Amino acid sequence: MSRYARGASLLLWLACPGAVLSAAESRFAHTGSRSQYVHWIDLYDANQRRIDPTDPKASPYSPSRTCGRCHDYEAMTRGHHFNAILDSASPGRPGEPWIWTDTRTGTQLPLSYRRWPGTYDPREVGISNWDFVLKFGRHLPGGGPGTPSAPAADQAVKPAPSAEAAAEGESKQAATDSAAADPGRWKLSGKLDIDCMICHSNDHQYSMELWSKQIEDQNFAWAPTVAAGLGFVNGKVSGLPDDFDPAKVEENARHKLPTTTYMTGRVNAEKKVFFDVVRRPHDNACYYCHTHKPVGQDAVPEWNCDEDVHLKAGLTCADCHRNDIEHHTVRGFEGEAHPTGQSVAALSCRGCHMEGEDAGRLGAPLPKHAGLPPVHFDKLSCTACHSGPSVSDQASAVLTAMAHGLGLPSHDHSENLVPGIVEPVLKRDGGMLYPHRMTWPAFWGALHEGQLNPLPPEEVQTALRNTLRVRRGQTLKDTLLDVKLTKDEKLAVLGEARAAVAEAELTEEEKAQLDERISQKAQEEFQAKLAKALGELKAIIKQEGAEPVYVAGGKAYRLSGDGQLDVFEHEAAEPYAWKLGHDVRPARQSLGVGGCFDCHQAEAPIFEGRVTAISPVLDDQPRTYVMYELAGFDKFKLDAWNQSFQGRTLFKWLGFTSLGVVSLVLMWYAMRGLAGLAGVCRKV
Repeated sequence: MSRYARGASLLLWLACPGAVLSAAESRFAHTGSRSQYVHWIDLYDANQRRIDPTDPKASPYSPSRTCGRCHDYEAMTRGHHFNAILDSASPGRPGEPWIWTDTRTGTQLPLSYRRWPGTYDPREVGISNWDFVLKFGRHLPGGGPGTPSAPAADQAVKPAPSAEAAAEGESKQAATDSAAADPGRWKLSGKLDIDCMICHSNDHQYSMELWSKQIEDQNFAWAPTVAAGLGFVNGKVSGLPDDFDPAKVEENARHKLPTTTYMTGRVNAEKKVFFDVVRRPHDNACYYCHTHKPVGQDAVPEWNCDEDVHLKAGLTCADCHRNDIEHHTVRGFEGEAHPTGQSVAALSCRGCHMEGEDAGRLGAPLPKHAGLPPVHFDKLSCTACHSGPSVSDQASAVLTAMAHGLGLPSHDHSENLVPGIVEPVLKRDGGMLYPHRMTWPAFWGALHEGQLNPLPPEEVQTALRNTLRVRRGQTLKDTLLDVKLTKDEKLAVLGEARAAVAEAELTEEEKAQLDERISQKAQEEFQAKLAKALGELKAIIKQEGAEPVYVAGGKAYRLSGDGQLDVFEHEAAEPYAWKLGHDVRPARQSLGVGGCFDCHQAEAPIFEGRVTAISPVLDDQPRTYVMYELAGFDKFKLDAWNQSFQGRTLFKWLGFTSLGVVSLVLMWYAMRGLAGLAGVCRKV
């Protein structure tokens, strides 16, 4: 059948959605072949109108309307990367949250529509879909919060939807109405569709930088066109007033919606456009959102870091993290229940390398684990020994793509970049030890009857702008540290003779004394400024009996009865941690390869490593955790067990020696017995 005949058949099915299909048929086209289909296709806009790419007034193409003509777009919206906002979606194992940072107010708030313990639903802390997309759209694949539902008032006057429209509405059931919070903006920006080409582009010209720039300009509907290199856009929705009406062309002489110009090099005579598509995404597409970067003085330079051992062996991300059209990507952890009902046990570490009839997939070797007592497989996850950086005396800072915008050009990739995240942190879950990444929430909130809830970030910024007085380009911590000593203070530190000396002529010891006094003064001013800010926050707390609180670095601050700062503990200040699975190290670099004493000795990092809380404000005594505390081990039992290993080698040799001596004695008696028996036989 020719391409045109296939296209006609497809359009027939689209035109007749009520036609009876057999179990093996679908209204969506598919080839059933492992070979790649060549995509010369028509473009369609958000209103389902066919686009003429040569028209200077052409609309931006819509992935949902273009790709969705042959592929089940609605099924994709329920996939793992797109379904977080759906109340019907399973939250799954807690993972990395989105972290809302505001350097002006010292806020770093872990967010998740999945409501993982320790995170906050953006909708419940006053963060609209619009705000969320503008903040995190740089690393969003589209869909979810980028496709808000219609206002309730409009829905009331619409006729009953068709079956197809009802399915589309179901996929967006949990999306809040951002139009109410941002009047007119969604109408101008358009929806941010799931962009299939983010993952499935094969021509290496898809630009996430351009995607991010279009979202920053509020050109949501134009982002897929520009990012894929199909065309370019003139104009910014961000420059249009809220009351702009695109229907009134004559009255909009000063303002216009962005215009699209398509690149003619990918357009054929039939005005179809070529998409270079790959079925399985390249690792490069995964890396954009799933990259991490160690930072700090002890961080290994990027050029000297190794990739995951699986990738170096020739596997790809999609070999293990696979999915079908519904896009329920396999996450690969033990005990994962896949929404399709298919068993994915063989795509976990143990399932692939050790257990089950499907073990050994993709050539996975069987690990020997020579000399390792079986109890370790009940107490340690595979990742505890094989994944992430080697555990050390101090957990190290790390940057991630989702939290720090890796993948976009930046002049700052330092360890001071907010939010603060550290790795590896060994914690137990269900009795099993896993490596984690960890961050500490920081936010202004209201405490009522023991419940501490964050206040909306923008309301806090408005209320505290004049109190915190953070200048453009600075963080709250920078502002707090920007203090100078008075002449009298400098005199008190250095004495009258040295106080008048130029700073360049001071000794290192004198400079250190001044720095110490500056830090002390900065801490004093922070205490005063924090107390004042908490007092002013009372004006925006509407709940009767609630008191303002600031959380940072594992601590909670509030005002005592006499107006002084009171530091107290609260579960809302506890760190949020999520398991890490990559990068996997080779066996010869795993924990325990050096023997029992890698773990079972005094001060072993796996138990005694330190984890220091990172705060966006000043803290002269930051909270420091020890690994065994976070893992929930009893210190006395742990020390007793590890101490027993100190004489373990001697005990082994003593046992072997004793066994040898006993064996020799038994042999001696056996020989004597045989000799006696031989003598009796001779006499007979």
